[in-house]
Amino acid sequence: MELDKKDRELLTLLYLNSRMSFVQMGKKLRLSSSAVERRMRQLKEAGIISLLFADVNLAKLGFKSYRIYLKFDVFNEKMENEVLGLFEAHKRTLWGVTCEGAYDVLWRQVAKDEKEVEDAINMMTERFGAEIAEKAVATTTYQTYLSWNRALGGERHPEFPMERTTEAEGLDGTDMKILASLYGDARATTVDLAGRVGLTPDAVRYRMDRLTKDGFILGYTAWFDAKRMGFEYYKILINFRSITREKEKEFLDYCLEHDNVVFLNKCIGSWDIEVDVIVENTVELHKFISGIKTKFGHVIGNHKYISPIEERMLNPMREFI
Repeated sequence: MELDKKDRELLTLLYLNSRMSFVQMGKKLRLSSSAVERRMRQLKEAGIISLLFADVNLAKLGFKSYRIYLKFDVFNEKMENEVLGLFEAHKRTLWGVTCEGAYDVLWRQVAKDEKEVEDAINMMTERFGAEIAEKAVATTTYQTYLSWNRALGGERHPEFPMERTTEAEGLDGTDMKILASLYGDARATTVDLAGRVGLTPDAVRYRMDRLTKDGFILGYTAWFDAKRMGFEYYKILINFRSITREKEKEFLDYCLEHDNVVFLNKCIGSWDIEVDVIVENTVELHKFISGIKTKFGHVIGNHKYISPIEERMLNPMREFI
């Protein structure tokens, strides 16, 4: 699908607030609400919009974010389909990907503790252990989404608030069901949500406002399919060999301001940071990596990258719906 200026502006608005009404977006785009609705439907049908979701602060709910990377000796189409099916069956999968590059599989999931992660790894190794040549695990300390300026043009918008490891706070079942529903569909109406949780729409709206005020909902945003927009998506895995807090902040600020970067994830584990970028081709990827190595080469150790081929973007809270 060829994106025109209005399409790109609409996608930018969805990144900023995917819960914004068609009327509100229409005023900003100078289109009728029906025209906005039609364009959004076309973008969904074309696969450009992967997910419209509430950016739920999973760490505040007591979940930790983990990434499991696997390299296989043999990875044929049958195995690939089985792995994708495993992603879909696991209730805590957030993003399951088959890749090209340093690893064949990326399994991004949330868990209450390391035992849950161990169980997930055991499930994978029991099924594919003979073919797995290498595995790596990293857990998240903070992460944030950034606007897709490289694909959409326009000014660089502020990143979403960083989701950080923090002390968990309990919520009742109704709040959890509301959060889970909004993660799956940021545009779910209060009437729909009220029917699911057995409250009035006003009561649901009050709870949503409170969940936002208390930091359980960081915002409402969107995730896009880079390939459907004519771009390649790469995840760069970086180890620092010597880093100070000041130098790390300088590195993060560089990434936050760089139009190619769409996601940042600070890790503990096999590497220190993951930088997700969109580029038109490997030449542009090389230029980006050369830029960070030129500016930060004295603190960067080894690095590797992967490129998603087939992915499953799932709701890691679906067990609560």
